[in-house]
Amino acid sequence: MPGLEEKLEELREEYSKTRYNKATNKHLGILRKKIAKIRKELSEKKGGGGIGFAVKKNGDATVALVGFPNAGKSSFLGMVTDAESKVADYAFTTVTVVPGMLEHHGANIQILDVPGLIEGASVGKGGGRKIVSVIRVADLIVFMIDITAPIQLYKLLDELYSLDVRINIKRPNIRIEKLKAGGINLEPNKHNVPDKRSVAEILNEYKIFNANVIFYQNATAEDVSDVLDETITYIDAIVLLNKIDTVDKAYAEGIRKELEKTSKMKVVGISAAKATNLEEAKDAIFYKLDLMRIYLKPKLGKPDMEKPLILKNGNTVLQAAKVLHSKHASSLKYAYVTGKSVKFENQRVGKDHELKDQDIITLIYEK
Repeated sequence: MPGLEEKLEELREEYSKTRYNKATNKHLGILRKKIAKIRKELSEKKGGGGIGFAVKKNGDATVALVGFPNAGKSSFLGMVTDAESKVADYAFTTVTVVPGMLEHHGANIQILDVPGLIEGASVGKGGGRKIVSVIRVADLIVFMIDITAPIQLYKLLDELYSLDVRINIKRPNIRIEKLKAGGINLEPNKHNVPDKRSVAEILNEYKIFNANVIFYQNATAEDVSDVLDETITYIDAIVLLNKIDTVDKAYAEGIRKELEKTSKMKVVGISAAKATNLEEAKDAIFYKLDLMRIYLKPKLGKPDMEKPLILKNGNTVLQAAKVLHSKHASSLKYAYVTGKSVKFENQRVGKDHELKDQDIITLIYEK
């Protein structure tokens, strides 16, 4: 009976020989799961399970700066933050995680310059699994791509997918209710879903033989597998297309539009070395993080327009109070709001009122 390493090699070979198409999608998904499971077992046996870079999160949000070596991550970090990441014109300059703090629109956004990923990171090359341990704690990935090698983006997406990181998608909306008997039952709810046999095969891999599988969206067999895999991380991302100063402007814009179309991500062309379009890049990071600025106004006085309270879009008056004074939030009565979320200035609203970017609020507490 083959050992884990031999089994892993067999699965990798089978995966590499299987061409991707609609018919093989389910099989490739199952192979990826098996490969990931064996890699994890081998890592734990060698004492490497769960080991990664030690990172302390700070600020209002955390961003992971991800790219191949020499893509320009360190140059960008040095231009937009107070970090002192080593910069040189050769690969593998950054050998540890370098944090920096970006101050933009009143928000403090921690940016982590992680060591450059390389092809084969998903199978352990270049410390890929340690690097992804940092990526998993971030609120956003910023891909740094060299415009002379735009294929880097697709290679990075492939490596991260194999490392169980899903980019710009939500966790599949599928509920699996385990039963004591009755086999596998599907509730499609008028959605396009995989056949019962495929779903049963996947559930059986996880030792589930009796269950109701309820679909709230169109789904593939791999979506079912992803729902069961608790190691998968779902994270948003944007792309910074670096070194646009080294190519023709029309060519740079063509590459930017093509990447944006095919990746379905926001793509900003920049030159970290020449400080080109850095404000646009900062804006893209801020808005993709889904942050908003809330200005506080005392009952008798003027609003503080210099230091906004940074919240997530959709947060309520009560959530603002909790961030501001968690101990006193329970005594909040109501608030007066001026801004996009209300119909007129200084409108009185309740605790559950949803705020919008740049609202001005006055919190009223019980005496």
